[in-house]
Amino acid sequence: MRILHVIFTLCIACLEIACYEDKGNYDYTDKLEITVSGIQEAYNRIVGDTISLKPQITPANREYDCFWGIIAFNSGESNNVDTISFEQDLDYKISLRTGSYNLLFCAKDKATGIYAYERYNLTVGTETTDAWWVLKENSNGTDLDLITPTKTMPNFISSINGKQMAGAPVSLAFTLYYSEFDSTTNANVKVSSVFVASEQDIVALDYYSGKLIRDYDNFFYEFPQNRKVTHLFNGPSDIHAVVDNHLYTIPAMKSSAPYTQFSIKVDGNYRLSSQYHAVGAKQPLLYDEISSSFCSVSRGTSLLMYTDNSGISPNNMDMELIFMGSRSPSIYAQGDVAYAIMKNGNKYYLMNIDGTLINRVNSNPIKEMVEMPSDLGVLNADFRTVNENNDIIYYTKGNEVFACKLDAWEEIPQNLGIGSGETITYMEYVKFAPYGSEPDWFDYVVIATHQNGEYKLYLHPIQAGNIQPAEKVYTGEGKVKKALFIKLIQFSWGTGVYDSIAS
Repeated sequence: MRILHVIFTLCIACLEIACYEDKGNYDYTDKLEITVSGIQEAYNRIVGDTISLKPQITPANREYDCFWGIIAFNSGESNNVDTISFEQDLDYKISLRTGSYNLLFCAKDKATGIYAYERYNLTVGTETTDAWWVLKENSNGTDLDLITPTKTMPNFISSINGKQMAGAPVSLAFTLYYSEFDSTTNANVKVSSVFVASEQDIVALDYYSGKLIRDYDNFFYEFPQNRKVTHLFNGPSDIHAVVDNHLYTIPAMKSSAPYTQFSIKVDGNYRLSSQYHAVGAKQPLLYDEISSSFCSVSRGTSLLMYTDNSGISPNNMDMELIFMGSRSPSIYAQGDVAYAIMKNGNKYYLMNIDGTLINRVNSNPIKEMVEMPSDLGVLNADFRTVNENNDIIYYTKGNEVFACKLDAWEEIPQNLGIGSGETITYMEYVKFAPYGSEPDWFDYVVIATHQNGEYKLYLHPIQAGNIQPAEKVYTGEGKVKKALFIKLIQFSWGTGVYDSIAS
């Protein structure tokens, strides 16, 4: 519940929006307090939905003039407000463009002119804006399945755009702030986009519709010599891809210039391991196999090498990277610790790497290195993933799943009962914890299997570090490479309204 008093600085906000006039003189000795309750802070709806709201106004035994308006949140405090109702109860069928809005409500007491003015958040999407994006391999190449709360949309790329992507799938990435040329305004506009990479292609898809924005042939100022895509991943605000053993970057910040192509290329002699990991909201943590060194990248033209200032050197390590993953116990400590399993000869080591350094290249990120028992199953696993809340690495061998507790080197079978005919093709710990959407938070170990041309995607919740039986199982055609959960969340913080993406 919110209480709004008679504050003349708010008059413009209510009176200009509602176009009310009240020329009476009133006695404010006993100030009337009007409160509005029964409405949530934020709502998510798709185009065509009806939003029905029934606010309770207190005091209830008075007569009110009511007004509902809607305004795009990024239009600031301008008067560009669309009136959608003058009734107290709202029933509004959404025909807006996809995006984020403020829903405005004003209740004005007829006798005194005193009013309550409220602002709520409304995110308008399509069926794609609350879905698992399942990257998969078909007999003819790469495609996506979208799994929404109500249905599955198979072969999403080809069904929308007429063809699949060439080659086997590589990865997915998402950004709120890609740029697209708008022919109606002759200007670039920011668009939320899903980037998809296969071994021979990269495309950017409109997040809301799935329509192709840009493909490989239009992504580069200078084409790579060989059409060989091996990596695609997010930085803190950029999209990175490795093509023909070179790293390319698209700056994708909200306030940056409208970059539409991979405008930055990292030159030099290097080969980035496919076991990279982008740690939290900081610079990506990478590993160069040629120099045997941890490194990073920003919007420059060379890799950023770490300073060898103390402890175990991150440079010229003469080690093979076996696996790397990170923890993100909360939204306030994203990627706080990265774990790397390294091999030197017949010995294996676990490295604890600091993921919270604001400018990691000016420091040595390696906090600790310990030798691992050589008989651990995690050292020869098929797939591995880190529990983002605890010091546990889950891994698979055949169709069995285990949990390796790093504090005691204890390996515990998870007994998930995956069928003997099913082959595990993918496993990843997926944490959904966006600011302002606590009731929807989840932690899953997502496992995909393949059998007779079809996949099963298992969503396993976690309890006390142990993987529980799957609470959801999705099926489809093909072989899963990666699953990305994306949901657009709008939240208020201070005096602003922000978009946050959970994935």
